[in-house]
Amino acid sequence: MRKKQNVYKRKRDFHIFRTLSTVLFSALLVSFFALIGYSVAKPFGKVGEAKNDSSYLLDLDELSVPSDDVSDENTIKAYWLQETEIKDLETLERMLDRIGDSYNTAVIPLKISGGKLNYNSVNEGAIMADVCSEIEISDIIKAVRERGYKPAASLNTLNDNLYPKADKSSGFVYKDTGKLWYDDNEKKGGKAWLSPSASSTGTYLSSLTTEIASAGFEYIIATDVEYPQFSRIGLDAIGEPVTNENRYLDLMNIVNKTAAAADSKNSEMWIEISAKEMFEGTCEVFQPIMLETDKTVLEINLDDFTGKVKYGSETVNFSGMSTAEKVEKVCDIAETYIYKTSFIPEITGKNLSVSDKTVAIEAFKNMGYNSYIVR
Repeated sequence: MRKKQNVYKRKRDFHIFRTLSTVLFSALLVSFFALIGYSVAKPFGKVGEAKNDSSYLLDLDELSVPSDDVSDENTIKAYWLQETEIKDLETLERMLDRIGDSYNTAVIPLKISGGKLNYNSVNEGAIMADVCSEIEISDIIKAVRERGYKPAASLNTLNDNLYPKADKSSGFVYKDTGKLWYDDNEKKGGKAWLSPSASSTGTYLSSLTTEIASAGFEYIIATDVEYPQFSRIGLDAIGEPVTNENRYLDLMNIVNKTAAAADSKNSEMWIEISAKEMFEGTCEVFQPIMLETDKTVLEINLDDFTGKVKYGSETVNFSGMSTAEKVEKVCDIAETYIYKTSFIPEITGKNLSVSDKTVAIEAFKNMGYNSYIVR
């Protein structure tokens, strides 16, 4: 999830929610021990842990995790394949073969930025929008499981430039003309986006989620749950759906609908949240009490932490810090926003080296994170 500058950026104060969460959690804990008894209480830190063109591929042989950790069904050691269009099953298999045995979960990008699907969907909307791949989803599951990985998927939600062209009601439209809004002049490459306030958007994404979960994917990660960049002219031309100060509720509604769809097929829905946006208060969808996802995937993009970053009333200067120091500091700050057991740290970055990934994994383990994602 990339940070974008937007004319509309409403900061939200999460301190009230954190205080309320602390009070409720403390009351629940007291009741738990009173009713059940200390002798059967689980260790506090384990509550909420999750169960369970090849030229651009990196050599991951140097990444090593003890085999007993990898085989633990209660932990997630995931490698997230690059979000790109996968042409055929052979390409996917080559990508999977490069992951190695340091991981127990493979995250497959099934709906990518722009709206393309990396599988052959039977969804009527996907067929109408001509976004399907020729790869059968059952073959994807088979390829993942044959290599010993748990199957997980990523679902790019709103950065979809194709479906709104097939179903205009799912996109942002001008209130006066009813024409589809594009983020730039269409002749200059401008693109349409899915609107979270449109009922057809919720229907489409929920249907895809059901299809993916039904195929056997144990975890689905919702990404790009955010609004596109609007100019002031665009905001005024679209009107209420994007100028309403409570527009974040539409984002959460989309996530919760897909979470319900996943749950109905015994799959878990997670949501990827940018750590930097969380700290700066610009992540509109981040409302932990109201989100019905099973986990938050905390995106630690090292490219975001090269200088000063504000959180609350404080500022941290990340320049000069090592990879391990950055990871540890980001996780420390994140734990002041959400419980440690409710998020899975994800390390990513445009120029992330094998060494960076190895160091980040060790930092996660040293901090007590049994689950993590490398992207």
